[in-house]
Amino acid sequence: MKKAGFIISMALLIIFSGCKDDIIKPEPKPAGPNAVRFVMNSLPAGDQPANTPVYAIVSIEDDNNAEVFSNKKLAISLSNKYLTEKIELEDGAYRVTKFIIVGDNGVTRFASPRVNSEKASLVQKPLNLGVEVKNGVALDQIVEVVKVAAQDKAESFGYPAGTFGQFNNESYLRVKLQAVVTVGNITYDSIPATFTITSWNAAGEKFEKDTILLAGAKEVYLPSSHVRFSFRVQKWGVTDEMTLNRDQITEETTYTIGGAKAAKKLKTEETFAYISGVYKPDSRSVYSYNANGTLAKVEYYQKLPQYEDLQLVFKDVYFHDGNKVGKIERFEGDGDKVGFTEFSYNAQGTKVTNIRQKSYDQETGAAVEYAYPPGQAQISIDYLFNNGNSMECKFKIVGGNKVEDVAVSSRGGGESGKYKYDFNVNPYAHMNMPTLYLSNLSRNNLIEQVKSYSGSIPTMEPFGFQYSYDDDGYPLQLLKSYKGYQSGDILLRTKTIYSY
Repeated sequence: MKKAGFIISMALLIIFSGCKDDIIKPEPKPAGPNAVRFVMNSLPAGDQPANTPVYAIVSIEDDNNAEVFSNKKLAISLSNKYLTEKIELEDGAYRVTKFIIVGDNGVTRFASPRVNSEKASLVQKPLNLGVEVKNGVALDQIVEVVKVAAQDKAESFGYPAGTFGQFNNESYLRVKLQAVVTVGNITYDSIPATFTITSWNAAGEKFEKDTILLAGAKEVYLPSSHVRFSFRVQKWGVTDEMTLNRDQITEETTYTIGGAKAAKKLKTEETFAYISGVYKPDSRSVYSYNANGTLAKVEYYQKLPQYEDLQLVFKDVYFHDGNKVGKIERFEGDGDKVGFTEFSYNAQGTKVTNIRQKSYDQETGAAVEYAYPPGQAQISIDYLFNNGNSMECKFKIVGGNKVEDVAVSSRGGGESGKYKYDFNVNPYAHMNMPTLYLSNLSRNNLIEQVKSYSGSIPTMEPFGFQYSYDDDGYPLQLLKSYKGYQSGDILLRTKTIYSY
């Protein structure tokens, strides 16, 4: 999630000027069990008669060759990466001697090859994989796996014969399933989801399995001898089901399942800065709405050096033309009006085409243009500032998210960025909350950015984003870290809590 506005920039500048020398490293955790989970950044594509894997089977031994875990079954979840559930290991050095991934039918889908096996050259780090843990520090251990085809034998991966569960000779129908959930007026059609796939054979026997499918339309295989099929999806509190007879199934067809729900309203956003070993209140934003659900005002509170409590520093009041935001007026905490932002739209009222902002005695104008090459949208914004300087910004939008941008100033400076997102709901995208820099467009939450600068460079930049979500896919908490742009040192950590 990315939120623009000079109130945040002012808060960071105040923090930068005073906290670098005062940052205290967190106290080391006491020694004890260490939480370890295994991470796969992605899984190899495969055309096998099975669905997305749901379990890892893991064996681990210590440095005395004593087996600590034997065929430990760990559930796998998907959150941008594949993650196993956590296990606990005492301080020490260990080796992972077995790592295979199976469906809930026991069929082996993927495996990490062992060193000197036929498949070992397909990964950079074959097993036995060294793992060292100490001081109670959690570890995410990356594991590489290779797909297991129907003809593959366990011996080619370095495992004893019979280790792998194998496919039977059943023939299969190949179809695609896609979860689609509309939240408010935004359709999320690239989201991972849990599907329950049920089928019945001619004798009426029922076969059921749960499977996690990646974002988008993903392939599954159905027993061709079965006569009826049911696909059920659960996502963000939406449940949908489709039942088809065998003669209604067409191979290579994408079956879309999902539903719609209202968007939640963000009420408060509270940010805490990590100082002297504790999180201390730093800022708070309070959102109020009109009876028809449109945004009425936002109150910005900030920690000021001369006050113990957060102080109201700005208030933005929203004026609408129908459902469109026509003007935002800004007031200081004492009620003095200090600026405004006005928006003009295209004939359909769906896109901002011009922006005019006045802040104190500084005025900025912007003209916005849109283009739609295949597979993306492009937005170009030309800014003219009060001092006669100008700037051109260009965005690339893919899948509803800003994935790239570049800005070039008439004075020669500039910056560019590339961005990655989660698969969950960005509340700002649903609030009809336009800004001078159109910063609330992305439908998902920002999890990674890579920036480069020419001319002026920032003191620090965010580099770590860790979200906790509610059952509806909205962020409840964001832990964000900032590092020095040149030094790479961690300069600031913040925690943001969202209430709806």
